[in-house]
Amino acid sequence: MKTYHQDLRDEFYRDHNFAVDLLEIQLGGSDNLYLATGGLDIEFDSDTAPDAGTNTYEAQGNFMNFSSIGEDFDVKVGKFTIYLSAIGNSYTDKFIGNDVEGKNIVLYKAYLNLQTLAIVQTPILMFKGHIHNVAITESPNSAQINLDCSSLFADFERVAGRRTNNFSNWYYQGFNTDTSMEKTGFVGNSEFKWGKV
Repeated sequence: MKTYHQDLRDEFYRDHNFAVDLLEIQLGGSDNLYLATGGLDIEFDSDTAPDAGTNTYEAQGNFMNFSSIGEDFDVKVGKFTIYLSAIGNSYTDKFIGNDVEGKNIVLYKAYLNLQTLAIVQTPILMFKGHIHNVAITESPNSAQINLDCSSLFADFERVAGRRTNNFSNWYYQGFNTDTSMEKTGFVGNSEFKWGKV
């Protein structure tokens, strides 16, 4: 169980607090995006950012929202969707025609001091995963980029994804020396006797 500094806990339980979400979309090189909610740009030196040093997380209204992040006791691939504006910026160029599947996504929750607007202690890491699908939705009045993210790049729940056999595994890996899926068909149909025989 992770514990947090007392100053951060005090800010979390305060009746009136100011929290912002900090998003890293690690597309590579100059295409990396650092976005924030809350109406003000935030300076933060993240351990997960590919660009060394302090980065400016811009709050220009382009990071619109994200779906809820659920936690479960069952072993599941954690998934959620990030919603970005596709109007008035060059984000569509970064996602369309480029190979962005598998690129890293990191989401933090940062609590700010109400007087100084400085980050209280260290932001809380909410999600670290990968992009597994990009979609752009348009209407006469708006355009939005939806980034579907998951905590694992290999999501076995997706129908068009990898299967539990050697040939499917080799197809996605690009080489045929890994035989880890060889016995999955036999294990799945076996009856295991637990306890003393």
